[in-house]
Amino acid sequence: MRDYSIEDAIEIINSCDESFMPNTKHFDIRNIQRIGDWGLIFETFLHNPLMGIIKQDYNKFRLYFEHKKRPSKDISLVIGINDNRTVNFVTVMETYRNQRVRK
Repeated sequence: MRDYSIEDAIEIINSCDESFMPNTKHFDIRNIQRIGDWGLIFETFLHNPLMGIIKQDYNKFRLYFEHKKRPSKDISLVIGINDNRTVNFVTVMETYRNQRVRK
C-alpha cells in the first residue's frame, strides 16, 4: 500500500471534478449532525481554495476551507485516499478560523 504525501494528496484533490462522489455512510451521519448541508460541503471541496492541510494518519488528511456562510469559521474535512487514488470523505466539522490562522 502506498503512503501518500501531502503533495500527492493536493495533486489528487485538485484532480477531482463534478463526477466525483466521495460520501460514505459515516460521513453522511456526521454531516447531518454537524453541518447538515451536503451541497455546501461538496461545493466547498470542489470549488473553494484549500486553506490548509495536515496529514493525520496513513493516507488520511484534514483539509481546511473557509466557511462561506459563517465568516468566523472554517469547514474542516477529513478525507482518506485509497491505493487507486480515489478520495473518500471521512468526517466533517466546523472549526473556528482562529485555530488555523496565526497572528
